[in-house]
Order: sequence, then structure tokens, then C-alpha cells
Amino acid sequence: MKNKIFLFVIILIGLISNIFPQTLFRDGIFLLHSTGSCIYWSPDSLATTNIQLEIPEYNLSHNYTGDEAISMDAIWAPNNPLGNDWFTWHEIFDNNDPNNDIQPYLQNYKIIVIKSCYSSSLIVGEGSPSDTLNPEILSIYNYKWHWRSIIQVMKQHPDNFFAIWTNAPYRGGYGDLSHLFCKWAKDTLATGNDPILGAFPENVYVFDFFHMLASQQSNWWLPDSLSHWNGTSSESHPGGRATNLVAPLFVQEIFDAAIAYETSIPVELTSFSASIIPAGVELNWSTASELNNDGFEIQRKTDNSEFITIGFVKGQGTSTQKNDYSFIDKNSTTGKYLYRLKQIDFNGNYEYSKELEIDFNAIITYTLEQNYPNPFNPSTEINFILANSENVILNVYNNLGSVVATLVNGFMKSGKHSVTFNAEDLTSGVYFYRLETDNFTSTRKMLLIK
Repeated sequence: MKNKIFLFVIILIGLISNIFPQTLFRDGIFLLHSTGSCIYWSPDSLATTNIQLEIPEYNLSHNYTGDEAISMDAIWAPNNPLGNDWFTWHEIFDNNDPNNDIQPYLQNYKIIVIKSCYSSSLIVGEGSPSDTLNPEILSIYNYKWHWRSIIQVMKQHPDNFFAIWTNAPYRGGYGDLSHLFCKWAKDTLATGNDPILGAFPENVYVFDFFHMLASQQSNWWLPDSLSHWNGTSSESHPGGRATNLVAPLFVQEIFDAAIAYETSIPVELTSFSASIIPAGVELNWSTASELNNDGFEIQRKTDNSEFITIGFVKGQGTSTQKNDYSFIDKNSTTGKYLYRLKQIDFNGNYEYSKELEIDFNAIITYTLEQNYPNPFNPSTEINFILANSENVILNVYNNLGSVVATLVNGFMKSGKHSVTFNAEDLTSGVYFYRLETDNFTSTRKMLLIK
């Protein structure tokens, strides 16, 4: 006779949707050069606004406060002394520049904005594939090559949102070539129509600074009348009037795009449940999609204590299919417990799920339940509840009163239990099963039909 003893599930503690809070892309860092600093800070008395002043206006108009409020810090970015800033950014994002590490910005800010200085508008020609042998050549071919490479790296960091400024317009010369490159960046690359890059990543935005200021009537240079954008005729940087135009567009376009990207949550957890089973508590959860998901820490706490990590379940990395997970906490002590998941990305970013509460209520009664199924052939389940932890005997008798099987004979903990009785070696007929403890005795009848 084959007998098996186990505890069984006694309660399901809820199913919750939208477990993880929304990942917010609201805090940014602007890695700027001189033209960017003019837009970030007021350059002269003609400026009535700047990026810093537009930030609170954006929050006010969208009713964003607290964690939902947007913010933007700024720091001077490295310049290439030869003028090809796109080559410099290429080196930085490929981690080939020992003096400039992009990782701290990726870790401390959700939004990263990069730009070139005006010198990157000094394009010498359309160029050819051989230009890549000298990456600092100021050709459209190299510029496109640098941008594709930078964006490929950005694509590998979906937990960040990136914005790239097109070239700064220059006063005098080079306008047509800059126009061609920046038009390609905004109208071909960013629309997913570049035959080499292909699909444009959702976490990258092209801010077309060049065409905001450059004038087609001036051969795509800064307007001849420099005072139109600049404070003086000798100043090549955008002045107050340019700042009044660009700063509001910068804040609106970049943060609108970043917040729209928030819908691409790295891990979409659709359910999270807990149940009491033989070994303790079984946690089950499901994801509808995953993006760079390293895995889940399982955390538990009791009253007047902090959450502790009790296990880890590996994630699926990146997946667009439904995935189911489970974890068993081998704990059955009477009391209330809170459980939560800590979902961790490969880069160390994490989110907490909502909390689930489960209660091991003290069992104060004894019960011997009717076996199921009944009649049976050849096996059936016998369930019982013990109010105390004690020695237990569970025997099966024939109609003559003889013991034909001993299912339990030993110490058992209080709680709900289940035993499988396999009667494949017995003949059809009426049988009795009897539960005996120090404090309780009960007998029930069952019918075996073959």
C-alpha cells in the first residue's frame, strides 16, 4: 500500500493588478556646452525665461508635485578640442574615454540630455566611408556614423531616457551641410527610416535645435542680423531672444517625450498572491512583459519589524510573453506576516510591489473530514485538523475491525493535514478510518468499489 502525507492549501490571499508603481522619468541632467548654457541660464537682459524658469511652469501647468514633479540639473560636458563633439560623445558612450564616465549620470538621473557645441556645425563635406578611419573628420558621413553608434548604446539602457540636440547653427558658412545632417537626424533617423539603424529606440528623442534658429533665407546660417538672436553683433552664442524661443520648447518637448515613455514599464506585474500550504506560505506572481529584469527578491516582515529578504527568483531578462513565478516560504508559525517583491533590473534599479498580508490563525478545534472521493478506486484523500501538536494515529479498518493500513503513527504539528490512502491491494467493501490523539478520537466510514 502506498501512502502519502502532506499539508494542503487553506487560503488564498487576494489577486492584485498593477503591482509595481509607475516608473517615473521626471529628473534630468543636461550635459551642456556653451550654447546650451545660454538656454539653461539667462544669457542677457533680453531673456525673460530660461530652462530653469520653465521647469516650475511645466509642473504648475501639469499639476505635478512631489515625486511627479520634473527637474533638470546642468553640468558642463567635455568638449573635443578639434571640434567634433559627436566623436567625443561616441567615445564616452562606448566607454573609451577614461576621463569621462557616463555611468554616474545613468545611475543618478532618469533623463540624460547631450549636445554639441557650435563647432560641430563646421561640416567640411558629405564625406565617404573612408572617413571612419579618422573619426574626427567633420563630415556628414562621420556624424551619421557617430550618432548611430551613440544611439545603439542608448538603446541598451531602457531605464534611462535620452535627448540629443542637433547641431548649433553657426554665423556664416556651413549652413547647407548642417541643414542636411540635422534634417536627416530629425526626419529620417528619428522616424525609423534610416536604412542602417532601422527602428528608432523609444527611449531616445531628437531635439532639433538647429532648425529652431537657423534661417533658410540666410542659407541656414544664423540670421545676418545677429541682434535678432544675439545681444550684440559680435556674439556668436544665442542670446536672450533665442532663449525665449528655445527654453519653453526644450522643456515641453523633452519632458513630454520622457513622460510618454513612462508607459514602457520595465516589468509589468499583473498578479501577486499568497496562500498557506504544507511547507508554509506559497507566493505566486505573473508578469505580462519584462525588460532587463534580473529577478525578484522576496521580502517578509512581522509586526514591529523591518522587511527582510528571504529568497530570490531569477527573472526572464527581456520578454514580451506572460511569465509565472512562485516561491515557498517555509514558515508556519502562528501570526500575521507581510510579503512584498523587490524587482531588480540588471543595472541595479528596483521597484517594490504592494504588500500582501497573510494570517496564520490559531486552530482551536479538531476535525476529521469525510474522505474524498467516496466511493473511491483505488485511492482517496483523508483530511483532518489538529488543534495541538501531538502524537497522532490514523488507521484504516475492515468491517471485521482488523487494521488493514496505518497511515499515520507519530508526532504531528497543529494545523490542517491531508493523507492519501491507496487501496489497490484491498478488495471492494466498506472500510473505516479512525483518528486518535491524546485529546481527540473520531471514526468515519468509506466505500471502496473496484
